[in-house]
Amino acid sequence: MSTEQAPPFLVDAVRASASKMQGMKAALDARAKELDALKAQLDSERQDMEKRAARLEAERQAMEGEREEVRAARASVNQDLATIRADRETFSAEQTRFQDAANDFAAREKSLREAESNVERLDHEMIGRMREAGAKFLAIVNREEELVKLQRDWLVAFETREQELRMITEQMQARQEESAELHRSLAHLESVFKGETDRLAAERQELAAKEESLLEAQRYLATVIEAADVGPREAERPSPPPADEPPAPTESPPPPMSIMAPTAPEPVEPENTPEPEARPAVTRAEAMDRLTRAIEAWRRSRDSGRDVGEMRNTLKLAKDALQAGKYETAIRLATEVLDDLQPAVIAR
Repeated sequence: MSTEQAPPFLVDAVRASASKMQGMKAALDARAKELDALKAQLDSERQDMEKRAARLEAERQAMEGEREEVRAARASVNQDLATIRADRETFSAEQTRFQDAANDFAAREKSLREAESNVERLDHEMIGRMREAGAKFLAIVNREEELVKLQRDWLVAFETREQELRMITEQMQARQEESAELHRSLAHLESVFKGETDRLAAERQELAAKEESLLEAQRYLATVIEAADVGPREAERPSPPPADEPPAPTESPPPPMSIMAPTAPEPVEPENTPEPEARPAVTRAEAMDRLTRAIEAWRRSRDSGRDVGEMRNTLKLAKDALQAGKYETAIRLATEVLDDLQPAVIAR
């Protein structure tokens, strides 16, 4: 079969397809060339675009920088405007202050003029006062001599008064010593009086106990007397007659006699029993009371300025008599002092 010749339509078809393939190859080659040209063009355009993009980026950065500069410039302008406003306000305040200072200056100028007129007036017044002061100074010099004389007289009187005060001080010290001595004696008398008061209180309690025992004894005696009276009455009653004996003849009764029943003696209370009047003995308390009153009257008279130095010895004698137990003598001496110091006792 291989040796056989192919049909002509197949050869034509093959040739046609081969020519077609060649045409297509040529078209593809042309298309590839066009594509290469387009690729080169695209590469060049891409490079141009990259350059433009880089240029645009640089321009954008430049615009950002310019924008920042514009912002800074705007802030600076705002700050300058604020400074201008502050300067304007400061200028207004300065202008107001300047106006006030001008007004103050005018007022001060006016006050200075008034002060100058016052100074002139005061100068005239000072001159007049200096003249008056000179005249007064001369009068003071004259009075100073008189004051020196008066001062000398006053010093003499002061020395005299000082001597009198010294004498009075010595007298007061002496009186103070006497008062201290009397105070000690009064303290001793007070202790003695307290002891006597305690003793009298004890005796009073003993007397109360004795009085109670006497009352009980009186009650007991009254009871015994009543019992003794009741016994004889029962013995004198007649016994009744026996029933077997006839009754005794009746006799005329004797005339009635008033028989008084013996009464029991009432208990005698000790405070109602009359006691024989006797002169009461002088007690230590009475003598001490009289001596205390005499000492108080003597002290009042001494404080009032009366001379009672002689009565002091009498009071000492009365005190010694009281301590020795001579109460009547102490009362007599104290009474003499009280009679001599009657005004002081009345003042008490």
